[in-house]
Amino acid sequence: MKSEHTEKLKVVIDTNTVISAPLSENGNPAKIFELLLLEEISNFTSDNIISEIEEVFYRDKIKNKVSKEKIEFIMENFRKFSEITEPNVKLDIVKSDPDDNKFLECAETADADYIISGDKHLKELIKYKEIKIVSPKEFVEIYLTRIKKQENFRNKPKR
Repeated sequence: MKSEHTEKLKVVIDTNTVISAPLSENGNPAKIFELLLLEEISNFTSDNIISEIEEVFYRDKIKNKVSKEKIEFIMENFRKFSEITEPNVKLDIVKSDPDDNKFLECAETADADYIISGDKHLKELIKYKEIKIVSPKEFVEIYLTRIKKQENFRNKPKR
């Protein structure tokens, strides 16, 4: 999936996408995690988001499906390849699950292009300001389409 584009997409990857990556190693969340490791996307996160991811990974339901080593690998690299920001806004947009506002706060502070989420409360918004809220599948399609357009542009005969 390596590309040579100049401007990386700025994203906020939500908890369920990170948690899903090791559960289905060929799934779209795993592909997004690979893009993060390859530094093909710029992910922004916050201490609050990282704490939530760690908490969810250590729930019995998840920790029984993912090895401790894999969880440590994911958390270490999520931190290493993400830019940790301190949100400079406090939002109250997601009324049905106020805890989800932290993803909007992080995305707004980082001026992100996308929030990648499978969370129904976030997905219902579709968009917040200019930030698109997309599923992992939608994001992979957007990314691949963008790469294809860039390749077509580079391969166009010069006049």
